[in-house]
Amino acid sequence: MRHYPTNSPDAAGRILAACLLTDGHISLIELETLDRCGMERRLLLNRHRLLAIVRTLYEDLTHCGYLSWNDVCHVDPETLAWLAADVQDRQLRRDILDLCNEAVNADRNHCDREADFLRLLREAWKLPVRSDATAESGGRARVFQNRQL
Repeated sequence: MRHYPTNSPDAAGRILAACLLTDGHISLIELETLDRCGMERRLLLNRHRLLAIVRTLYEDLTHCGYLSWNDVCHVDPETLAWLAADVQDRQLRRDILDLCNEAVNADRNHCDREADFLRLLREAWKLPVRSDATAESGGRARVFQNRQL
């Protein structure tokens, strides 16, 4: 897997890309939500660059050649920890978690893999789980809240 400089837009984007792929597809509503939530301002990453990172991540994850699409979409805990290690800045971590949360909730379809991804990312960064992790928002449970890390 390629290495990106610590705290770079590409390193942040790769974590976001992995989150987007977790449910097996990237929807237009997820991309629009990321735009609306300030992805470009917060990560210095526009939609075009994010999609290029998604493509690169997909290439890296399928490098071994025998994985099914379902396997590719599932980033194992060790790989996620490795990706997470490329982001050390606390504010950048907050922004990534917030954007991941918004993207996961954008399509209003709950996916256990997405919830697992977010939990594993928080664990990789050793961030506490908040007690309001399933607070109601907009008529459905949020996968997690991360505004007050």
